[in-house]
Amino acid sequence: MNINKIRENVKVLFRPAVISWALYDLANTSFAVIIITIVFPLYFTGIIVKPGLYPENFGDLMWGIAGGVSMIITSVLAPLFGAVADTSRSKNKFLMVLTLACIVFTVPLFFLKSGMVAPAVILFIVANVFYQTSMMFYNSFLPQLSTRKNTGLVSGFGFSIGYMGGFLILVILIPLLKGGLEPGNLFNIRLSLLITSLFFLVFSIPSFIFLKDLPSTDPIKRKASYLVHGFKKLATTLKNIRKYPDLTRFLISYFLFSNAFSILALYVAIYAKNTLNFSLYEIVILFMVGQIPTVISSIFFGWLTDRIGAKKTISITLIMWVFIIILVSSYDIKAVFYTGWILASITTGSTLIASRSLMARLIPVAREAEFFGFYSISGKVSSILGPVTFGVVSFITKSQRLALLTTMIFLISGFIVLQFVGKGKKKY
Repeated sequence: MNINKIRENVKVLFRPAVISWALYDLANTSFAVIIITIVFPLYFTGIIVKPGLYPENFGDLMWGIAGGVSMIITSVLAPLFGAVADTSRSKNKFLMVLTLACIVFTVPLFFLKSGMVAPAVILFIVANVFYQTSMMFYNSFLPQLSTRKNTGLVSGFGFSIGYMGGFLILVILIPLLKGGLEPGNLFNIRLSLLITSLFFLVFSIPSFIFLKDLPSTDPIKRKASYLVHGFKKLATTLKNIRKYPDLTRFLISYFLFSNAFSILALYVAIYAKNTLNFSLYEIVILFMVGQIPTVISSIFFGWLTDRIGAKKTISITLIMWVFIIILVSSYDIKAVFYTGWILASITTGSTLIASRSLMARLIPVAREAEFFGFYSISGKVSSILGPVTFGVVSFITKSQRLALLTTMIFLISGFIVLQFVGKGKKKY
């Protein structure tokens, strides 16, 4: 890469709109890390669904159901929101409203205590629906902020800043979390959930200010017509999606391998604590260590995606994933799990960077939010099947190790379907 090319890439990445878009990734990663992956899952399964008061691994089952129900709702709403957003050209407005709604329903998690299973499930479902739906609008800005030549680079930049956000929120909260889930530290655990809400809000603000929608070219003028037109547009997309066979194949592949990521997002901390006896402090350190290499690897794999193509990049990362699952499920050694998690962190971001880039290249022009709604659906439906599968297998067999191995089915089948996307075409 010559000096001029480097300067050109730097100029692209440091535009105010791109920086604010990436900062939103930094902001929402705090919710993903603290509420979905580490602190709240452990608080939910260890304190709210307190062992001894409920059957063994009942917390795993309820956590999977909570995640699954939230994704069912998200899956229904995502394509409709996408169609309406494309029609009204109000993606930024949707992003802001959904983000604020997520934060509003995250704040009450602070008040949850032992035995409050129903309120915990309801609050998490609602907050996660708003979070997951907002991500659809965030992703839909990518084609607008990049070109076909630098989609991977911009996508990777967003993920890189996002991982920095995950590291930053853990650094901020580690004084509160180091005391673990002991009775004397539960207030600090709940306080960390409140601080996460504030972090999400503060770092989202630049995106509300600097991300601008393109002027609408849609003939619908009256706002009252947006919803009706959105439904019609969605129906048309469902009817004509067969015109985009590569897009359809990719969405099927993405749905399959995303099940593995959904399982890990919801259960990795629970697995580390219950199967490998990690303390909360060890889990926090585990995630902090995992965030560091991903900041660099995200940029690298974004560049690699533009260099060799998104399809090849995804294929490479899925093969890496199979190796990782075999590794971490075969040993009870903490050092092995640390190694596996670092590799998993690198691989997850790399897969998602390439997937988002491939999706951006496959969608029709001027229907970004609508088709990213389908992209969202593919990932969200997998967030129903994957976690529920883990929860059921764990509850029935009483073995989280066997539940973890179910991810292999999703990874291998997703890899196979992916090979039929753009077969013989180098551009993918």
